[in-house]
Amino acid sequence: MISPKTRLIGLVFLCVGLSKSVEAQEAAPSALFSSHEVLQLVIEADLEALRSDRSQESEDRPALLIVEGPDGSPVEVPLQVRTRGNFRLRRDICSFPPIRLNFRKSLSTGTVFDGQDKLKLVTHCHDRTSYEQNVLEEYLAYRIFNELTDVSFRVRPVEITYHDTRESMESLTRMGFLIESEEEMAARLGGMALEIPGARATAFEPFHTGLMFVFQYFIGNIDWSTANTQNLAVLRVGTDHFAVPYDFDWSGLVDAPYAGPSPLTERRHARVRERLYLGVCWDAVDFHAVFRRFEEAKGAIFEAIAAVPGLSESNVESASDYAESFYEFIEDPDRAARSLGRRCQRGGGLPSPSMY
Repeated sequence: MISPKTRLIGLVFLCVGLSKSVEAQEAAPSALFSSHEVLQLVIEADLEALRSDRSQESEDRPALLIVEGPDGSPVEVPLQVRTRGNFRLRRDICSFPPIRLNFRKSLSTGTVFDGQDKLKLVTHCHDRTSYEQNVLEEYLAYRIFNELTDVSFRVRPVEITYHDTRESMESLTRMGFLIESEEEMAARLGGMALEIPGARATAFEPFHTGLMFVFQYFIGNIDWSTANTQNLAVLRVGTDHFAVPYDFDWSGLVDAPYAGPSPLTERRHARVRERLYLGVCWDAVDFHAVFRRFEEAKGAIFEAIAAVPGLSESNVESASDYAESFYEFIEDPDRAARSLGRRCQRGGGLPSPSMY
């Protein structure tokens, strides 16, 4: 539920003008993101070529997606796929890069992808079970924020069998997840998705911004910044603006092998699992109201942790312990509010570590 909002005097951008503005259209609820059941998919493509595409300007490549149709029989959906991302796109980080699916809407009619345009697919980084577990832990981070606010990216777990059309690679099956597009999120909330190079944190709706600050602390994530909207989507709903977080693989909750402290924070943040508060100093952030929202969502959050499909028992326990340590921290809300208030960032925040 969108919280009661305070009308802002105005949004002050670091750069004049918008590079893109996408007006949201009224849309029916997406069948794709209305369920948390694992979706079984097959993707046939030139996987060897995709694994070689490591540029931000990588080309779209033809592919075939096979999904169960309304009558239970398999449906073939032609589409284009391309690599995407930044840090995980690097060959020295991930042998299997993240992928974007580009649909022709007319070809997906009648399937769960009906109406979809471009979707981010979060894939395993390497073909090892531990990296698949990292994907599921990142999926969990999105689900936790879903339980805190509707102003968040919805996600859908998928089990994908990849077939290489050139047969130069063996087929493999791994878990992943799809992320709701900015445009679909905006349409769902009756707003507009904006693409901007940066914004002052104090220009956003206060309650949601405070919730986002504390959520990043909850999952132990320092890979974000309002200063350059790193890993934050900007959404306008009515007269209010929201910074919606994404990309949580550098968080302590996930604890990916390649994640590490930022060069700017390593003196205060020696380990990825160690929490560091990077919220901007702002009197409008009501920590007590934010903590109450976390308490209200506590049961749903722990249910989400237990319900992640394929997450190992040990990782469920680890995620639960990590969440519980946060709830122990806010048991005394006055003390917790003073603690975070002393640690807040002045001057708009820090650059993200994955940019280094």
